[in-house]
Amino acid sequence: MIYVSQGHELGIGLEVFFKSTLSLSQNTLDHFVLYANSKSIGDTLKTLNLPFKIQDSNIVVCGKQLSYCDINADKNETESSKSLLEILKIIKKEDILITLPTSKDQLIHNDENCAGYTEFFRKFYQIDELSMIFKSYDLFVLLLSDHIPLSSVTKKLNQDFISSKIQITLKSIKKYFKLDINEVLISGINPHAGEGGVLGHEDSVISSSIQDLNKTFPKIKLQGPLPGDTLHFHKSDQLKQLFVYAFHDQGLPFFKDKYGLFGINITMGLDFLRMSVDHGTAFSLYGKNQASSSGCLYVLNEAFKIHSNR
Repeated sequence: MIYVSQGHELGIGLEVFFKSTLSLSQNTLDHFVLYANSKSIGDTLKTLNLPFKIQDSNIVVCGKQLSYCDINADKNETESSKSLLEILKIIKKEDILITLPTSKDQLIHNDENCAGYTEFFRKFYQIDELSMIFKSYDLFVLLLSDHIPLSSVTKKLNQDFISSKIQITLKSIKKYFKLDINEVLISGINPHAGEGGVLGHEDSVISSSIQDLNKTFPKIKLQGPLPGDTLHFHKSDQLKQLFVYAFHDQGLPFFKDKYGLFGINITMGLDFLRMSVDHGTAFSLYGKNQASSSGCLYVLNEAFKIHSNR
């Protein structure tokens, strides 16, 4: 099954989700279950001016039926957290989770706000090496560190951590996307990958990680450390590549500039696959029926393809 958690009730998540469902067949929709608050659903569908009926366990929109579970958050919960936690109670290894966008103050674990969905899962499941991946139609990008301060990057990136993240990613890409990566390109941490030590020696950890990974993946070509600002120049249509960046804002400007909304934010290393759109809540667009659903439709189609192949 493919479970969809609501996200922020004042964001565009439900809007882009329901717009996307209009392009899916009933057979495809039969594999999805939405966990969301019925009032938030109704408010969104009224804004979209779509004919709908909310029943006990399904929603009918423009004649298409979608299974759903009504969630009601109490005063100590948010709808984002409540819908997510309800799904986590029942999700199985063969299932897929799609999380709609929320804000960082809405994801709470042990009374603490989390920096994002991936960070929530790290704390919830106590797995530090979970990987944040971004995928588009012809590229996979791994962020070695994601939602942490820049000052903490070099403290986080030791050899074991880097090797573990890349191993998890390569194995997960093969498992879920049936793809054997044959080249991994890894950026340096410093500008120009340190200029041979002139700009710092932090990038030596990349070289030692590659030596370690070569033992596990002898058939994969691993290159690095390479300058982060020109890593994308190594893109090849003849190779199945994984691009690895040291930190969040080193890898994502290029990715989002090239692919726009056609990107998927993926958490790898869980028992199940978690996917999301690569954009945020866009609070300024809430209730205006102006948000583009192209990115969400891309995620839903990819999730259904993976689910069907399995």
